[in-house]
Amino acid sequence: MIKKVSIIIACLFTTLTGYSTDFGVGVSGTKNFTLNPEVNEPVLKFFSTTNLEDIEGTVVSDKDVISSVALDPSNIEGIKGNVSFNVSSLRTGIKKRDGHLCSPDWLNAEKNPKISFEVKSIKNIKLQKGELKGKSEVSSVVTGLYTMNGKSKQIDVPVNISYIKATEHTAKRAPGDLLMVEGEFDIALKDFDVKGAHGLVGTKVGETIKITFKLFYNSGK
Repeated sequence: MIKKVSIIIACLFTTLTGYSTDFGVGVSGTKNFTLNPEVNEPVLKFFSTTNLEDIEGTVVSDKDVISSVALDPSNIEGIKGNVSFNVSSLRTGIKKRDGHLCSPDWLNAEKNPKISFEVKSIKNIKLQKGELKGKSEVSSVVTGLYTMNGKSKQIDVPVNISYIKATEHTAKRAPGDLLMVEGEFDIALKDFDVKGAHGLVGTKVGETIKITFKLFYNSGK
């Protein structure tokens, strides 16, 4: 009888506390990661496709990207993080078009200078052991608040997260453990009240924009 009660209590405790996914690299405790170009240059790109024109843009300077992640590698579900960048740092290959992008008709950089994403939760975590000892990777879906043009919307973003435990080899690049987050997602301009110049959205600029990213972090100073 005592054994049965113990099993019931254990099951109830597991249900109440939830299940924690571990990267399996032998590291526990929350670590604070900051974006670091010494690990690798961050990549932020956006793509617009229509029958008339394809546009590829990017954030040109890593100094314009600010991001941090708080993560306990033994409890991936507890991840927190944010990323933001300046609208004025977006480049499309045509200087005049870049100016239009910052105008009130589009992203209104003067009133709303930044685009940001704040992590709220993570789900569908699937662990994929890395080939190297001390490295592990998960695929997952991050839910967060995306803010652009002064409007915010909760979205789901499929991401891959790679965790690399600190070694003498990784220390040559940056101190502490290393983290890479990459993924892509689509946003609809209408969801953020981006109307554009008359008649351009849907003809020369896509109604939906694809965003891709690769962000690299370290936990040391």
